[in-house]
Formats: sequence, structure tokens, C-alpha cells
Amino acid sequence: MSNEPASTKFWGMEGKIKKDKKTPGVFLSLRKTNMKWDIVRLVNDDVIDINDLKGFSEELRDEVQCVLKFREVEK
Repeated sequence: MSNEPASTKFWGMEGKIKKDKKTPGVFLSLRKTNMKWDIVRLVNDDVIDINDLKGFSEELRDEVQCVLKFREVEK
């Protein structure tokens, strides 16, 4: 068991919770209208990779790759 004060443990856990809330791997509300953006988020968070999209249309795969390339240029 840790000898850290309870307040330190609390704030450490608070930070983890806030980070997890922003990660689609924890929770993702999927909607068809946002599908491209949801997939881009999943790829960016290393939940899936481009090879996982083989069953999707070529058009969707191309759009996702285009967004990913554009985001790489912005970095």
C-alpha cells in the first residue's frame, strides 16, 4: 500500500479520469454522420489502424487517410 497522502492519490486519480474521458477507447458515441471523424479519432488514439478499415468502402478509407495526412502536416 502506498504511503502517499489521500489528497495526492485523489488528484492523481482525478487527472487519469479527465484524460480517460477524452479517449474514445473508453467511450465513444457513434453516429453515422460522424463516422469518418470517429474513425480518425480511433486511429489517432492507436485504438485501430488503417489496415482495420479493409471492410469499409474505398471512398471512406480515402477520406480518412486524407484527414490523417492533413493532420500530420499541421503538426
